[in-house]
Amino acid sequence: MENIHSLNTYNTDIHGSWGVGGFMMDSKNPYDEVLKKAVEQKAFVIVKPSRGNWYIKGINNNKKYDEIKTHLEENQIMGYKKKSITRLLNYCE
Repeated sequence: MENIHSLNTYNTDIHGSWGVGGFMMDSKNPYDEVLKKAVEQKAFVIVKPSRGNWYIKGINNNKKYDEIKTHLEENQIMGYKKKSITRLLNYCE
């Protein structure tokens, strides 16, 4: 995944879809397939709730990386959905 500059993990979620656009993948898909699909879509976020499907979000360029990062950091501090695992991707330019 040479296109990825950084990948940070948070124990939270984006509240709702928060206007970032996204889609769902079945929970049976392994993480490496989900990551590959996220990179193909240039998505900023991969979410795995404590149970349920994968969610790939941040595909519509409606929110910038820094906005999403700040939102995730605030949600984590507030303890919002702390059993969810969210990965924030940043890409090389």
